Amino acid sequence: MPSVLSLDLPRPKNWQDFESIVLDAQRLRWKAPSLQKNGRPGQAQQGVDVFGPDDIGRRVGIQCKRYATALTLATVEEEAVNAEAFQPTLNTLFIATTNDHDSKLQQQVRLYSDARVAAGKFAVSLLFWEDIVGGLALNPAVFKLHYPTIQLPTAIATDRDRLLAALELGYYGPYLWEYVELTFGEFGWMANADPENVPIIIRLVEQRSQQLLPPADANAILSSLAQVSEIVVEQSKHSEEGWAAVRTLCTRVAMRIKTLAAMPISESNMLEAGRRLGAIYHHVDDAVPADLSEEIRRQLRAVLPAESHAIIDARIARANAAQYPPYGYHWAPSIYTCVEREIRYASFA
Repeated sequence: MPSVLSLDLPRPKNWQDFESIVLDAQRLRWKAPSLQKNGRPGQAQQGVDVFGPDDIGRRVGIQCKRYATALTLATVEEEAVNAEAFQPTLNTLFIATTNDHDSKLQQQVRLYSDARVAAGKFAVSLLFWEDIVGGLALNPAVFKLHYPTIQLPTAIATDRDRLLAALELGYYGPYLWEYVELTFGEFGWMANADPENVPIIIRLVEQRSQQLLPPADANAILSSLAQVSEIVVEQSKHSEEGWAAVRTLCTRVAMRIKTLAAMPISESNMLEAGRRLGAIYHHVDDAVPADLSEEIRRQLRAVLPAESHAIIDARIARANAAQYPPYGYHWAPSIYTCVEREIRYASFA
């Protein structure tokens, strides 16, 4: 099966394009929508072109080096010293290069990084061109922004993680306001709900939106989520006007997700399955009607491989026959968990 690396993508011709490619690639690789460029052209950057959190929450910086010649340890050391002026202090500095992998340089940088860490300084690592391209290919729409004339191999355009992302985005994204109410409304206060639930869901929707969607759709969602997060986190903004604004913003997110069009059919169908399960969880207060249960069963059989069909049938039958009334808030999570497991482990070959 061909890979994106077999396409031998042309290296960017200027540092601005390379910096933008690195930013988009690492946002996707690390699922870090808050990663951003440092300042604008002409401003002092303290040795850091891109900064923000990586996939495990470390404060990282990236220095982008578009070289026609080989990157050297001396250059890496120079860039690390320059980045020591960046505030707040980094945990790791990545040097991103248009060069191919170089095992000798990798070993040199590992030893240099270990010595820095032993001295109480930030670590240093490398991002080679293959690493960057691999990240960029995680979202075909973002890839196409940088390489509009190049078609990704089919195997790259669809994978388990994207199907899982579609399920999660459909299940959580359209119902952010419902989670806000459950957490901060009267029921949430009575049940002593954890206020961190909403920020966690916001971060998940941010990550999955950026992973799956064309930049225009993703950016619209991210903008609304950032405003929701600000109001929810700052207790001083918990006013009637503040909650009205949150509801409006959550509605915008829901409408944007419900009207998405530019997605592969398999991902679009999985997102819709997640959305319907989310609707049952939040809005079916009585037993799940038999006809609705059957519709969900058929829809899930259509989006999952054949080996999962009997498992889905059995899970839905068990949920319908549960001793407690199969209310939506019991029924939907049971089915969702089963679908999530099948996406992770079933064979889609």
